[in-house]
Amino acid sequence: MNILFWALWWVVAAGTLVFFYFFFAGLTDGSVSGFNSGIWTGIVIGFPALLAATYWLKLHGWVKLALLLLSIPALPMVGYLIFLIAAVVLHPRWN
Repeated sequence: MNILFWALWWVVAAGTLVFFYFFFAGLTDGSVSGFNSGIWTGIVIGFPALLAATYWLKLHGWVKLALLLLSIPALPMVGYLIFLIAAVVLHPRWN
């Protein structure tokens, strides 16, 4: 269960870095504005808080709850990664 925790934790950490990249890129080009600042604030605060909370839960013996919380964002992230890899490898026709 320890390996599964760290695998999910690193998937969410990598996804968090992607969100941070798009946040800072959006700040520079103006696409992050007052209209969508609430959503971005939730993402920028929420994902690092999730990583910290699940690490705290693991340290205090609540590994199953930490895995449950990590799997909520990690499964869609892994699914999207599989989609991107398939799109690059298979060269699909989009029309």
